[in-house]
Amino acid sequence: MKVKNKKLFGSLIVMVFVMMFFSNILSTSFTNNSPKTSKGTTPTDLINIDFSIYIKDNWSETITLYDWCSGNGTEIDPYIIEGIYVTNGHLSIETAEHFIIRNCVFYNYSAPYGHYTFAGIYIEKGEYGLIENCTIVNCSTGISLYDAKDSLKITNCRFIGSHDNNITGMGAAIRIQEAKGVNISYNDINNFYDGIIVRDAESIYIENNRIQTNFGWISDTGIYFYSVNDSSIINNDFYNCTFDGHEYDEPETSSNRLKISFPNNCFNITVYGNKFYVLDGDLIEDLDGIDTLKCIFIILGVVGSFIYIYTLIYLFKKYRKRGMIKNE
Repeated sequence: MKVKNKKLFGSLIVMVFVMMFFSNILSTSFTNNSPKTSKGTTPTDLINIDFSIYIKDNWSETITLYDWCSGNGTEIDPYIIEGIYVTNGHLSIETAEHFIIRNCVFYNYSAPYGHYTFAGIYIEKGEYGLIENCTIVNCSTGISLYDAKDSLKITNCRFIGSHDNNITGMGAAIRIQEAKGVNISYNDINNFYDGIIVRDAESIYIENNRIQTNFGWISDTGIYFYSVNDSSIINNDFYNCTFDGHEYDEPETSSNRLKISFPNNCFNITVYGNKFYVLDGDLIEDLDGIDTLKCIFIILGVVGSFIYIYTLIYLFKKYRKRGMIKNE
């Protein structure tokens, strides 16, 4: 077969590139791309503590008594609690001053689940606070924030729960109540009954966290919002978590029906970039899990491919009829 019109070859080349482009979009939507685990590192030279720490208007006294506490509560020189290993106890702070909690471990805090004060780290009225690189193991609730305002951040922490244990389980890794302006990012949550629970709050930013349960029971919730406004859930990875069957039965109005659910009393919640996996790491996807922009490109790709094929067939018949394509 001899082709005299180079435009036909040009059309074929364009069609090949278009098909390759849209096939790449399709493959990225459904590829198993297991995420990396974000985990905090824990120093080996921690100070052992076997009692609970309560701080409320007694920062100066605590600094005088213990080497692991320092600072003066200002933006330049915040209060710092660092390098402690607390067993069978917890840290409770009520402050409106600048503070940092970092490089600490809280282990085996046995308290009945249900009240927000029962947590490895409990912060009330916290402002301008940072909790980073901490590890919390076998506590009914990992970190609890109540009436926290302004710039408060929980980052690069590791939570290891005991799930449905009636002493140290049945709780959430992170629990936020009546708060504003909280960032939760780059944390690793494993084997808690609930990952992150937020109630009566606004401006809550949850991003780049890894949340996993080893059980996969229908009560395990990755993230739960109740009466939350102007917040976002972005680029988090969920393993074996689900919402269906949770104790709260409010209607679902979620942008991703697989694992995240919001009651009707949540407003202006931004959700994108979240991925959902089964326990062995296989990615779960359905049309609700594909970005809207990707869906548009996929549809345009399919329609465009049909148009190109039809056009090529039409041109082939047209040129052949005119004798521009000859059989030899």
